[in-house]
Amino acid sequence: MTKLSKVLLFLKESNNIEGVSDDMSLCLAYEAWEYIIDQTEIIPYNIKKVHKILMRLHLQNEAGQFREEPVWIGRREGLHFAMIKAVIYDWCEDLKTNKNWKQIHVRFEDIHPFIDGNGRVGRILMNWHRLKLGLPLLTIHNWEKERYYKWFTKKNVGE
Repeated sequence: MTKLSKVLLFLKESNNIEGVSDDMSLCLAYEAWEYIIDQTEIIPYNIKKVHKILMRLHLQNEAGQFREEPVWIGRREGLHFAMIKAVIYDWCEDLKTNKNWKQIHVRFEDIHPFIDGNGRVGRILMNWHRLKLGLPLLTIHNWEKERYYKWFTKKNVGE
């Protein structure tokens, strides 16, 4: 399997987990991947840019913007929106030294900085982190999503 086909498979499956299966969304996911993979570090601006590219057809005013309203994740309320900027900044700093890619990913999803698209953005950032650590891309297939969702119910997320 070529590098391109591995990337497209990862992005297609990442979209499928969220019930997004149209070709245009896959093209946007690839554009977001192409943007982030060229970055040497993740900063809040880069995260918002990935979201803006990925969600520009689905969230017109909110694409690329941290949320300014409450959200519910499962049965609990997400992090208060007033705290997102500071917590994302800390997350970016931790990303520089924390090699536990799964823990970093779970923290991002727990922050839930956007109204929609958090899972897809998070999996793009997770794979950016994995590649920077010298690890291969991780494709989470739609049929594996229940096992993947269990990552978010464990207190200590190990590799």
